[in-house]
Amino acid sequence: MAIHKSSITLPSMTPGTQRSIPVLRFGKAGARPKVYMQAAIHANEMPGTMAMHHLMPLLAEADKKGLIQGEIILVPTVNPIGQAQLVGNSHAGRYNLLSYENFNRNWIDLTDAAAERVGKKLGADAEANVRTIRKAAQDSLKALKPLNELGTLRVEVQKLSCDADFVLDLHCDIYAALHLFGAKNDVATGTLSTLAADLGVEATMYNDPYPKALTFSGVNSVLWARLAEQFPKANIPQACMSVTVEMRSQHDVSDALGQSDAQNLYRWLVRQGVVGGQAAPLKKLKTAPAPMSGMDVGYSTCTGFLVFHVKPGAKVKKGQAICDVIDPANPNGPKGRTTFTSQTDGVLFSRRLDGYLSWPGQVMYRISGPKPLPHRIGATGLDD
Repeated sequence: MAIHKSSITLPSMTPGTQRSIPVLRFGKAGARPKVYMQAAIHANEMPGTMAMHHLMPLLAEADKKGLIQGEIILVPTVNPIGQAQLVGNSHAGRYNLLSYENFNRNWIDLTDAAAERVGKKLGADAEANVRTIRKAAQDSLKALKPLNELGTLRVEVQKLSCDADFVLDLHCDIYAALHLFGAKNDVATGTLSTLAADLGVEATMYNDPYPKALTFSGVNSVLWARLAEQFPKANIPQACMSVTVEMRSQHDVSDALGQSDAQNLYRWLVRQGVVGGQAAPLKKLKTAPAPMSGMDVGYSTCTGFLVFHVKPGAKVKKGQAICDVIDPANPNGPKGRTTFTSQTDGVLFSRRLDGYLSWPGQVMYRISGPKPLPHRIGATGLDD
């Protein structure tokens, strides 16, 4: 089957300008399993785009051999609005400059709209329920009339993802080890651990019971869990595993990493039956999935500059020194440092760079821990 390339045209926001989103489709439309994968919703985060750059030739070759059994939709640069944010010789890309909202917030929770359409149609047949809910989600999106380019982007992109079996939203952090975020339902089925093992992630975290923030991966996952809560007598499975994959650091863009990530993603696609073939034996999971409430977030309480004692991916112990904030005008050496320590055993998966300015309330680092921390229960893990 030929690879199909199309584009989503966004409405013009100013005279003489218009943006579009490139979309590539592999396999047959409507075939199962369906995988939707996007990168660079935060438009200055390019490791995922690099991984797709190396994944697409693998899929093209598989297509020539007739190996693609499902449907794969790739959107390597999903945010042309952020791509255009060249400010002061730097690329911004994280926030919409018109509204100052994070591009990965305020996606569309379709639960209520879908519930109105499916209420009396759901029953004991899980497969029939899945088909009914997917159609309701699509119909709910088609009924929306967005007013501007960001609203249109959200609606049109969710039309591509809302009926997928798997959704992968590829991001990165400032300075991080490979990690991912998912939902507890996907831990129970084993699908989250399988992806984590195939990708070789250092830390896997899950929302319990499901994501509460309206991130892109969150709204694709939560539809199923919330409908199952609303209709407890109906047989509604978690029909979509939707995850955020944080592909290390912003500077981790290289052919070597891109090729490795692409091969890992391809192997995972084979293992899920999306691409034909025999997947290599599953790698051992590096760390067990951990609850979001077990994540220690290191918040600064003072001003100065940062110096760290550990690197991303390091295993740490409760009470271990993670970083210092140094007061640059304090002449008393060690007394000019404020040390911050881990509140859990776990894996330090992301942090700021050495020499970064620090300010009160700043997130300095994050550590994935195995057990809930009382002060983190109910927190989303997002600090924009």
